[in-house]
Amino acid sequence: MSGKLSEMKNGYNKILCSSAVPSLLCDFYKTSHRLQYPVGSQYIYSTFTPRSNKHAPYLERAVSFGFQAFVIKYLIRYFNDNFFSRDESLIVQEYCDFIKRTLFIDVSGEQIAALHRLGYLPVRIKAIPEGKSVAIKVPMLTIENTHPNFFWLTNYLETLINVSLWQPITSASIALAYRNVLMEYAVDTCDSAEHVPFQSHDFSMRGMSSLESAETSGAGHLTAFLGTDTIPAISFIEAYYGSTQLIGTSIPASEHSVMSAHGIDELPTFRYLMKQFPHSMLSIVSDTTDFWHNITVNLPILKDEIMARPANARVVIRPDSGNFFDIICGNSTTLSSHERKGLIECLWDIFGGTINKKGYKVLDPHIGAIYGDGVTFDKMVQILAGLKAKGFASSNIVFGVGAQTYQRNTRDTLGFAIKATSIIINGEEKAIFKNPKTDDGLKKSQCGRVKVTSFDSYVDGLTAKDDFSDDLLEVIFEDGKLTKTVTFDDIRANLLG
Repeated sequence: MSGKLSEMKNGYNKILCSSAVPSLLCDFYKTSHRLQYPVGSQYIYSTFTPRSNKHAPYLERAVSFGFQAFVIKYLIRYFNDNFFSRDESLIVQEYCDFIKRTLFIDVSGEQIAALHRLGYLPVRIKAIPEGKSVAIKVPMLTIENTHPNFFWLTNYLETLINVSLWQPITSASIALAYRNVLMEYAVDTCDSAEHVPFQSHDFSMRGMSSLESAETSGAGHLTAFLGTDTIPAISFIEAYYGSTQLIGTSIPASEHSVMSAHGIDELPTFRYLMKQFPHSMLSIVSDTTDFWHNITVNLPILKDEIMARPANARVVIRPDSGNFFDIICGNSTTLSSHERKGLIECLWDIFGGTINKKGYKVLDPHIGAIYGDGVTFDKMVQILAGLKAKGFASSNIVFGVGAQTYQRNTRDTLGFAIKATSIIINGEEKAIFKNPKTDDGLKKSQCGRVKVTSFDSYVDGLTAKDDFSDDLLEVIFEDGKLTKTVTFDDIRANLLG
């Protein structure tokens, strides 16, 4: 048994080693495409485009984000460390052995050896400046090989580009859509919008598919907001972009294990937590046992203690179950007066507040609320509309956005695809495109080279000889080097400017 276990471990290690080789970070069918292109192929040019928002109509634009991190992490560091800096014979052997034992064919690996000898990735990538947003169907990135011997490399990298970029772009696009709606309600119901950067708080890390997903998606959230519990997203931004400003922040907050550990009576638990954090904001999950008892009985008892705290040490009440609208805005059909009112009106009855210049109620700064149970764009809008109808400013609520906001998405949420649109064969360039007669228009690609003339439109049908001086796509990577750098401060300025 021990011998078989050792054999299994050795085999597993070999598989891990081979699958981590940069030359194998692709779909299987990519490995055979070099032999399928026409003889004499020299250059292939492809575009990366958000083709449709039919699965998320509220996403009217796609935010450019994640390109610099992808280039540094994979096209430079990963390839340099795991491909170009390693022994050529080992690199070729790993590739050939893997193909032989999985596709059951013999290959020479000559193209892998040639790329290794070249010493860099011979491709040019142009992209929309990070933080800027484009209309759906406008290309966000183009890629082409710069050396005629490596025409196959352009679309060989398609899989790696797609898997690395669709999520940070989608999450940044979602964050912008959330911020835009929160700004609209702030303009309508608040005297200022200074609360908006903190009004959507990222709770999504535990629901993401991987640590890397949490990093890139969480960073996308932070392009538009400052509130987050996804710590690795901040480290990700520091590592690949840098910033001189606050990237993200949070506050002390309880969870159900904390509340239940103290016992069923939550009144002393509230007091204990408030004592632990007397000078900072504090979020207390309030439905571990009896939410409405905490609101209608315990909070009135605690009123004087809460009001005696510094104004910047707000106690934030967090419900975590029940019907989202009923809990926050109330249910007019119930017999219970407090359930008819909902949390925000109950807090107003207990702690009071002010009427702002626009005629909306604003809770006393010592008390607040956050809702984070399965928040979606539609739920957020319903709550904001419900509070407005009741005469409450939108600033009275913060939203904790988790997996329902950031993890339930796929590459199809914005229809991302990379398609080859131009090829040079024996010195002659021709436009190529995809336009299936059986399709509804979604999969029709651009034709020829493209340039983005505004963030809402583009021109295709071009060749390498055309004028691209007015192209908004900028060269960010060429022949193994990052050619343009951007800071996270720049990204936020582009997004919100």
